[in-house]
Amino acid sequence: MLINMIGRAMVCVGMMILITQGDAKSPVQRKYPEGTLAPRSVLLAKPDRFCVTMSHDGSKIAYVARKGSEVEVHILDRNGKLLRKFPIKSSRSLWECGLTWMFTDNHLLVLQDKNGDENYQILCFDVTTGESKNLTPFDGAKCHPNRVNRKHPRELIISCNKRDPKWFDAYRVNIDSGKVDLVFQNDEYGDFIFDSDFHLRIATKTMPDGSEELYDMSGDKPKLFKKTPFEDSKNSCPLYFSFDCKTLYELDSSGSDKNALVAYDMENKTSKVLFRSDLVDIALDSYDPDSYAPQAVSVDYLKPETTVIDDRISKDVEYLKSKFPDCYFAIGSRNLKDNRWLVISYSDVAPSKYYVYERDPQKRVPLSLKYLFSSQPELEKYQLQKMTPVVIKSRDGLDLVCYLTKSFDFKEGRPSKMVVLVHGGPWGRDDLCFDKEVQLLANRGYSVLQINYRGSTGFGKAFINAANGHLDAIRNDIVDGANWAVENKIADRNQIAIMGASFGGYSTLAGLAFTPDVFCCGVDMVGPSNWLTMVNTVPKYWIPHMISWYKLVGDPRTAEGRAMAMTNSPVSRVNSIKKPLIIFQGEHDPRVNKAESDQMVAAMRKNGLDATYVSYPDEGHGFLREPNVKSYFAITEKFLSEKLGGWHEPIHDKELEGSSHKILEGKI
Repeated sequence: MLINMIGRAMVCVGMMILITQGDAKSPVQRKYPEGTLAPRSVLLAKPDRFCVTMSHDGSKIAYVARKGSEVEVHILDRNGKLLRKFPIKSSRSLWECGLTWMFTDNHLLVLQDKNGDENYQILCFDVTTGESKNLTPFDGAKCHPNRVNRKHPRELIISCNKRDPKWFDAYRVNIDSGKVDLVFQNDEYGDFIFDSDFHLRIATKTMPDGSEELYDMSGDKPKLFKKTPFEDSKNSCPLYFSFDCKTLYELDSSGSDKNALVAYDMENKTSKVLFRSDLVDIALDSYDPDSYAPQAVSVDYLKPETTVIDDRISKDVEYLKSKFPDCYFAIGSRNLKDNRWLVISYSDVAPSKYYVYERDPQKRVPLSLKYLFSSQPELEKYQLQKMTPVVIKSRDGLDLVCYLTKSFDFKEGRPSKMVVLVHGGPWGRDDLCFDKEVQLLANRGYSVLQINYRGSTGFGKAFINAANGHLDAIRNDIVDGANWAVENKIADRNQIAIMGASFGGYSTLAGLAFTPDVFCCGVDMVGPSNWLTMVNTVPKYWIPHMISWYKLVGDPRTAEGRAMAMTNSPVSRVNSIKKPLIIFQGEHDPRVNKAESDQMVAAMRKNGLDATYVSYPDEGHGFLREPNVKSYFAITEKFLSEKLGGWHEPIHDKELEGSSHKILEGKI
């Protein structure tokens, strides 16, 4: 999957080309109202604390902390006393995987890659001794934890493709000795699930038609026990086993458009639906730390909601809802005794805040809620704009869940400047949350519209599959959203920019190439420009699952598929582009290869378009180094100000210190 844009402001990019068109006049620049500009140094800084997690015994809190423009891991005791600090070189994996406590409650696992290549190595931090150990020092291989369990507190199961880049084998690793033992050599399965005894129980295989087969691996030979059609594969998947190893919990959309949380009895071969929403796909929110029984799910249509499915925590959730009437909350870590929870509050207009919730697990009653800290208190000093959910009808009748954030100076009935901000994936979604990129744009005088186009996940399998073979329909959804904003007097038809990363970057390129009169300019971040080259340059471990991409953009193995892919590739329509465009691309991007930007640059030059080329050599598919993030946004907001007439904070030489950008050609 291409980049998911949750936390978008910290996942930016690295290569820039700037297109200028003829003698187009820049909009008149206005003086920014005094005291209202939120500086990049605050908006784009990494949170002071993020990826917060509690140890299994509840005695320690770990989180990633800012250290200048870099990060390190801090561990606190239950009273807030700092126990240890561990330096880390890369925070890229933290946004995807976070921190993982071993059941020793003194060891913490962290993933690190090199310059954004996503070949993660697993580090183990010993809180008692301060030792840092690389458990998987395998160059060029991608490793990640598969299973930790209290039955084996000093061991873990990992997945790693060091033997064959295409396939992940399973290994058992001892954190004391560092010994790595192969437990399953894999040459055909896409994923596998181990139980609490560290026995391999389930393996999944993607078939040539895109369907998924689930195999029971507990016997002498793999035994097929379930088939998931391709149409169900994006909102159905096995999750994990109960602690007693008897029940498989899974998400399953068979027989329905929306998925359900299901308990499957492996011995009796029977299924029980635990919860289903008729409105939206659900996700597991929280489970019992002892038995692993699911207890709450997340139902997120327009706004997120925690729904209890086990009465044993009903009073707890009711209590927490009463404590957060004006925002949302999530249940984070729960200790093994289940008398202490880490709770996170969040909203669209404030940074996340963290609390320790104490409860009596026998009486099942709340005891107290103690505030720990804000993820970034400096942000609370500035005016932040509310995100409003709206449902827009597509031209063919689909409901598109969208989010509108009006600029800080928006006046009702007076259409103004707007940025259509397109999420990546495409198998992801926008939701109601605090988004730094949205807040920066709104603070600079742009309303922001985020559109969950067809193919976005969370809205049922029919909505997901409506995108397959219909990239033109996705483009129409985005244009329909822009037209809605014009019709409702939010956007001036001549002042709508399009912007996005990954698949959102593709949508930006396509928006300017296929609908050249809709958008006045575009900002593309790591976007594919040529579907034929993109699908042939993905990481080798993507290959077993590429049928999903072939169904979406065109199968390069057939003449018809190749024609469809090129028909929908922006590089083939460069001569239609007539509006200013910026493209960003990380040099170590393993998902959208640098060649995607290179060929767009070459094609534009061939068509007489000027280009400025700036390289960030230490980033991949989106970048996270704070100096690079700031330089990217400094360039972007200056560009938007020149093309749309919004405000921008002048670029300061000091804030570019530490940025790896290199101007290879042209000027910024």
